[in-house]
Amino acid sequence: MMTDNVRSERLPMQAASSLLPGTKPPGEASGRVGLALVALGLIVAFSLLNKSFFSLDNFVVIGVNSTSILIAVLGTSALLIAGYVDLSIGSMVALIGIITAKVAVATQSALLAICVGLGLGLLLGLLNGLLVRRLSISPLIVTLAMLALYGGLAFVVSSTAVYGFPEALLELGRGKIFGIQYTVVIAALVFVAGAFVLTSTVTGLRIYAIGGDPRAAELCGIPVGRTVVGLYAANGLLIGLVSVLIAGRLGSITPTIGVRFELDVLTAAILGGVAFSGGSGRPLGIAIGVATIGILNAGLIFVGLQSWWQSISVGSMLLLALVADQAAIGFRGRRARAAATNFTVADNGAVASAGPAVTAGNAEAPQGPAFSIAGARKSYGALTAVEEASFTVGKGEIVCLLGDNGAGKSTLVKIISGAIQPDAGAMTLEGQPISFRSPQDARGAGLETIYQDLALCPNLSVAHNMILGREETRRWLGVFPVRDDRKAAEQCRARLAALGVTLRDENVLVRSLSGGQRQSIAIARALADHVKLICLDEPTAALGVKQTAQVVKLIRSIAASGTAVILVTHDLSTVRALADRIVVLSLGRVAYDGSARQLTADQLWGLMASGTLAPAAG
Repeated sequence: MMTDNVRSERLPMQAASSLLPGTKPPGEASGRVGLALVALGLIVAFSLLNKSFFSLDNFVVIGVNSTSILIAVLGTSALLIAGYVDLSIGSMVALIGIITAKVAVATQSALLAICVGLGLGLLLGLLNGLLVRRLSISPLIVTLAMLALYGGLAFVVSSTAVYGFPEALLELGRGKIFGIQYTVVIAALVFVAGAFVLTSTVTGLRIYAIGGDPRAAELCGIPVGRTVVGLYAANGLLIGLVSVLIAGRLGSITPTIGVRFELDVLTAAILGGVAFSGGSGRPLGIAIGVATIGILNAGLIFVGLQSWWQSISVGSMLLLALVADQAAIGFRGRRARAAATNFTVADNGAVASAGPAVTAGNAEAPQGPAFSIAGARKSYGALTAVEEASFTVGKGEIVCLLGDNGAGKSTLVKIISGAIQPDAGAMTLEGQPISFRSPQDARGAGLETIYQDLALCPNLSVAHNMILGREETRRWLGVFPVRDDRKAAEQCRARLAALGVTLRDENVLVRSLSGGQRQSIAIARALADHVKLICLDEPTAALGVKQTAQVVKLIRSIAASGTAVILVTHDLSTVRALADRIVVLSLGRVAYDGSARQLTADQLWGLMASGTLAPAAG
């Protein structure tokens, strides 16, 4: 392994807050000091316009009226962070509320009404999630259709107000404990629990990862589809709770109860720093966004403006928040590009040798078979991407997989990594038959893949990217499972050090790194004691000369440790520098499997272009 430091990072520490000490929340920080000042400014302005606004009773009323948004914004924010949205929540509130009210009046059972409300919310959320995933249509369109559907069904169930609820349900909505209404206590507890999940658990990290790059998250073994459907179901459950609490607080439900509710919730989330494009947002900012919306709505009522001015003001704030969101994305991009240049070479450019050079001219004899694939076939309709592909890789051997565009290289790598399932064929790893249904299965067996796009989530830190898909946990208070970010940071430093890379701050976001530095992170992530085979898909395709040389040294060090390597590349200089053996694919078939030492550059190009070996000139 390399022993000298290659690069040392000079980026400032990333400020982050979390519910747990020693736990770094994922995603980008969304400071909302400016929004908090706006909320204070609104309080001052409305107090000057109406002296009754600045009173304890009024702020209590604002808090009670904001409980519905505070609960609902959790589900909406989680969906937005993951890159999804649900516009149907207003109509869901109406439909669930009407049905819950009907059950409560008919049975006079508060418990049954609560169970119906929560269960129906879960069911409707699950339906939304399944439709979004199965139809593969924008969630905006799908949930907009459900908005109209649920709203119409609410009027079908009852076109008039429903009242006459049991006393226990009214007590839930209006009762108090220590002078604080139950609804406020429930909303606060739910929000804190949701904030805990988002910032401190494995599930929270995966939600941010999906919002940053869903394909990268999936290649890291995260069940993206199942997670997204679960988010929609959880969002529906929260809306069911909102409907139950509204019924108890108001004492009656009308089919128009959820009008404009989705606009308030979305505005609160986006004002609170949740990016509509996904991948960022923090609970503290979300809470400030909810408070701002509550103050604005109450203030407009106090100054005597008509209801449509509330719609105008909330819509304007949402539009301004979206504009600010896009401006923030551009600012972060410029800052990341500037930060990427703030690196220095710790050893004045001297990079120690990574051990014996594993090249075509001086390669050591393979230590034994590590991996084999035989008869692999994959078709997409009439198109056959891979046909009867077979080859082996020895321990400590570097096999370069070559071929023209469309030859089937990437498909074969995805078959090996478990990203796609072959139509036929068999694989073995150290003599044992293997079959993978997902990249997570392959990683568990000791097979790591570094894809051409690196499968890194740019909105996550280096440490979080390093553990994504195989996060370790610890017990907080001996009960609650939380991410062990402290251990993740230690593993991150150890793996980078094994490659000779020094990083001052493992909490820096990946978007701030250059291409070569990201490649080092991707390779370091693949290193572990149990790894037997590493596949690298075009690792030097977008790199400069110095970065390519660094990656070549990293690959040599991996092979020198006894790990088998499959390298997909078009770069003949890299092939000359690294290949023990080459396997050339042509139209999905293996056209050549052997040494490259006696082949000229023209012969290699001919093999890659046509799959045939031409005689050497002269």
